[in-house]
Amino acid sequence: MVLHALTSGTVIALIFALSPKGFAGDTDTARNYLSTIVSCLSTILALCISITLVAIQLTATRYTHRVLDLFLKLPFNISLILFYFVTIIQSLFLLSRIQEPIRETLPGYLQPQMTADMILVLFCFAILIAYLYAVMQLLKPERIVAEIERECRYAILRKRDREALDKVEQICDIAKRAAGDMDSSTGLVAIRALEKVASEGSRAPRASVTKQFVEIAVIAAKEREGGMLGSVMAALYALGSEALASGRMQDARDVIHAYERIVRTALVGQRLIPFVEEAVAAMFRLTGRAVHGQAQTVTKEHALFAQKTFHAVRKIGEEVLASEEDGETFVARSILSAAFGKFLRSLEQIAPLLPEGLWPVYLDYGTLAKRLIGKAELSDLAPVTTWLRSDLGSCAGGSDKGRCPLAIAVMVCALSHAAGRQEAQRLLVHAVASVAPLSPDVVSDMSENYRLWRPLFDFADPRPHLQAAASAWGDYRKLGRIGVDSTSIRPEP
Repeated sequence: MVLHALTSGTVIALIFALSPKGFAGDTDTARNYLSTIVSCLSTILALCISITLVAIQLTATRYTHRVLDLFLKLPFNISLILFYFVTIIQSLFLLSRIQEPIRETLPGYLQPQMTADMILVLFCFAILIAYLYAVMQLLKPERIVAEIERECRYAILRKRDREALDKVEQICDIAKRAAGDMDSSTGLVAIRALEKVASEGSRAPRASVTKQFVEIAVIAAKEREGGMLGSVMAALYALGSEALASGRMQDARDVIHAYERIVRTALVGQRLIPFVEEAVAAMFRLTGRAVHGQAQTVTKEHALFAQKTFHAVRKIGEEVLASEEDGETFVARSILSAAFGKFLRSLEQIAPLLPEGLWPVYLDYGTLAKRLIGKAELSDLAPVTTWLRSDLGSCAGGSDKGRCPLAIAVMVCALSHAAGRQEAQRLLVHAVASVAPLSPDVVSDMSENYRLWRPLFDFADPRPHLQAAASAWGDYRKLGRIGVDSTSIRPEP
């Protein structure tokens, strides 16, 4: 604004200093001209300000009250006011200086000032056009968001967390209203601005942005605004990836919690399975970055992050099974099969860092598998059997890397037996027993630690079901291969 004031003042001073004697009219013409200019410019200025304030008010109602503050800071305001006020005052001053009778020649000392007044009028109309263009640009939502983002980043740079949080709230309000109005273009601009803000500064703005993304996603899901919903999912993944790369584990956990809240609050039961699948896939990818992408600096905290993330995925799977018509297919395909296999292979490498090893992961998998087995058709279980057959087949050479998938296979067989789903047990055994023998070490380990997975069997002894699974596996292997001696497994008296 200072620059505009100095520039406008300099232009006005040059006009007064360099104006020639260009006015050739008489005193009557000069009086009529000056009276008309004063009336015309005053009316134009009043109308311009009034219409602009109405437009500002409408924009503030739709987006944010910050529009008025941005308007007051518009540099063209000072230029418009200077040119119009100087021109109107100059015209009134000249009108008072003309004392000659009607139709007399205008005095020579007033002619340069009349010329300057005419030039100022031209500048008034020119600056009006520039001012209206600047106001229209200011009222564009992307400009509003950009200005608030700039102020927010400045507040973060100055370590003013309270002010930065206020700016974040304002951008979030714009995004929420855009989602409610199904204005995806404005919403996407606001989401990108929030993502940039979250990548800078202290913990408080980052946490605020993550929480606000949940609210934006909830509104977008309610209005079926797929563009904004997908953009929120992508922005959360970017924040989680950056947090893991920077070692900010609390931020990464916030992102996982945000995904879980979005899915369980807004997506499940709304026939938005593609977005649920996108959220689950992003959560699996983040665990991969935590335990594999950060392989040089992997810590216990990374391992626990992966474990707790799958716990959140399990809760999502339970909600999907309870609320979606095709939930069984989704859970089997997107959670309990190939995606989990990739996650499990990554987690095996850092299992010693976990206080309880992989058993919490097994329990989460078993809990979800139990619910799936209880209500799924055999065709819904095909992705699980396909994954197990593929993973166990690749480890058929006797590598220890096949022990985890083998333990999962035995657990699912035992759960099928406990649920009375003999056809599901046969499907699983026929799929995997032909490619992998039942390792005595795996069976012995599961039998010795049966107390850890008793919750899957309503706290009853799981070993009879384990024995039944081993027997079925052994019977199938006897067709051409040697199986494990299932008589070595005895239930607790």
